[in-house]
Amino acid sequence: MTNRSKLSKWRGLAALVRDAVEHGSRAVERVQVETAARPFAILEEIPGVATPAKVVHVVHDLSVAGVHGSIRAVNTVVGKTVELALRAAEDEPAPEKTTAEAQDEPTTDAPDEATEEPPPPPADP
Repeated sequence: MTNRSKLSKWRGLAALVRDAVEHGSRAVERVQVETAARPFAILEEIPGVATPAKVVHVVHDLSVAGVHGSIRAVNTVVGKTVELALRAAEDEPAPEKTTAEAQDEPTTDAPDEATEEPPPPPADP
């Protein structure tokens, strides 16, 4: 698999995660606001607690919107950072193999005896 092909798959995964967070956050926000609206509607009809309930309802909805707005903002920043990292990886040549990776690969070339250095002479006793 080529480096470009691998990066393409990472881009696809990043887009999938970004979209899942964006749409998931919007769906959860909508459910939280709609679910809280029912008891608030009841409380807002009761004399004596109607005014504080309305205030708490507004604060609740603003809080939910702020939390989910923050989630989506972080998601956008992370998505752009990942894209920049993938672009940088695309522009760089493939990394050299480490010594351990090179040793793990089977060698197909026979050593060239003409270029091999002879072993050192034995030490004198």
